[in-house]
Amino acid sequence: MIHFTVYGHPVPKARARVVRTKNGKTVSYTPGRTADWENSIRAQALACRQEKLLNGPLDGPLVVAMTFYLLRPKSRPKREKWPDRRPDLDNLVKSVKDALNGIIWTDDARIVDMRARKRYDSQPRVEIVVRKVVE
Repeated sequence: MIHFTVYGHPVPKARARVVRTKNGKTVSYTPGRTADWENSIRAQALACRQEKLLNGPLDGPLVVAMTFYLLRPKSRPKREKWPDRRPDLDNLVKSVKDALNGIIWTDDARIVDMRARKRYDSQPRVEIVVRKVVE
């Protein structure tokens, strides 16, 4: 089992931007905030992988759990316990899955079971747990 935490404000996966260069070519790129967040996830995942003495990414069926802790906006009353507004949970998950491809798992297609949650907390972060399916 692999368990690690990435501290920082979780950033949802943004659409790739497409621009036309001066010479007429089109180039697509990932927006900066998304790229920075994915790089933070990769760095923490590599440190965890080395700590667990894993030689390479996991292969085979995997179970993944992700809990995203978001800051409560000042406009939201404290009685409201669930972050049922933006960012979308599926976009938060997508940024983590893309960042961990080739580092923790060979491909995110290996994920056969997944749980993702959003919570409010004073320390923004994402906690990630990955384990192989044992039959």
